[in-house]
Order: sequence, then C-alpha cells, then structure tokens
Amino acid sequence: MPAKPNFTSARLTGGRVLVAGTTDAEPEGDILGIRVTLSQGDRVVTGDVRNLGESWNVEMPGEGFAAGPATAFGVETRRENATTTTWAQALEIP
Repeated sequence: MPAKPNFTSARLTGGRVLVAGTTDAEPEGDILGIRVTLSQGDRVVTGDVRNLGESWNVEMPGEGFAAGPATAFGVETRRENATTTTWAQALEIP
C-alpha cells in the first residue's frame, strides 16, 4: 500500500535546520521533486529535497529558528498522472 509523504523530524545543526521525512518511493523514478517550507513565528524558509527516495531530508538556513513548535509544509510532485500531493504537519524542534 502506498505511503503518503510525511515529516519525521526537524532539528537545528551547525547553523542549519534539517527537516526529514518519508514517502512511497515506488515506482522507482516517479518522484520528480519535493519542496519543503518550515515556519516558526515570523521566520519562514523553503528548500528542495535533493536525495529523493523513501527517506529524504533537506537543509535550510537555521537563523531565527529555536527549539519549540514549528509547522512544516510539503509539496511532492510525481510523474505518474502528474500527481501533486500537499501536506502540512506540526513538528517540534528539540
């Protein structure tokens, strides 16, 4: 059964914020791109996933982010049927 894309974590590391997630990687080569937006207070950053697959992550500038609640938004685009999936999820930055 195909899995919907979701976020698994967000963490600050070395001045960057790393957001990770999972999705269904089948069929191979079907994922064209995943774009992530992370928001906390008045700080908003976006980034494109470069390691497309079942488990993925994206690094974005961490300036202005701190431990606490944040909201992540994602857009996944697939080749088959030109499918686009959008989702939002609350995350806790430790």
